[in-house]
Amino acid sequence: MNKIELLIFDMDGLMFDTGRLAYRAYLESAKKHDFEVTHNVYYYLTGRTEKGIRQHMEELYGNDVSHDEWRDSINMFKDEILAHEKRVYKKKGLVDLLEFTKNNGIKIAIASSSDREKVNYYLEIEGISEYFDIIIAGDEVINSKPDPEIFLSACKKSEITCSNAIVLEDSAAGIEAAHSAGIVSFLVEDDITYLPTRKGHHKLKKDLSRLKEKKVPADYQFLDLLQVRDFLEKTKNTEF
Repeated sequence: MNKIELLIFDMDGLMFDTGRLAYRAYLESAKKHDFEVTHNVYYYLTGRTEKGIRQHMEELYGNDVSHDEWRDSINMFKDEILAHEKRVYKKKGLVDLLEFTKNNGIKIAIASSSDREKVNYYLEIEGISEYFDIIIAGDEVINSKPDPEIFLSACKKSEITCSNAIVLEDSAAGIEAAHSAGIVSFLVEDDITYLPTRKGHHKLKKDLSRLKEKKVPADYQFLDLLQVRDFLEKTKNTEF
């Protein structure tokens, strides 16, 4: 890899603690509609656009159940939780990493599967809009992650080559997209395994038990964004 000129951030689950909020919505909605929910259901669906999530819900549960109604309910519960919380909670080390990146003349982009309105709202309520040079949202691309389109668009809009960029992700779909784009990937996994699972009448029809074994591996993995900042600081004068 050459000199780092661009950091491309995913948003949900990486920058903000929205994974926890979203999974709570999955559980509440699953209780209402009697769906089975496991941690791997969330990990399998996260990182995709709304259209992509709905398509893969059909893959997980079959086409003989109302997964669209369930997805609508999940979104409703997410909105209710967010309205109550009034925050999406910045992840540990986020501001430190953004400050380091800006101070070292590196461009910062967001490439999120969420729509533009949601991206702008989250940045606004957490007060960090000014850090970002480029935003590519899920409703501004045709193909959902793991397709590389959103990362390629971020590089093109930033006028930075893929070999001079790094993607920061928390999802398997995002890491696969970065790999397909030829961009170095940093994984900061969003752990929701401390939250409960749920059995239901509508059971999974796809085996997700070996999901982690099938993932495209990230180039580097970190516990949190503070570790990413420290790593970049130590390696800023080297190529990797």
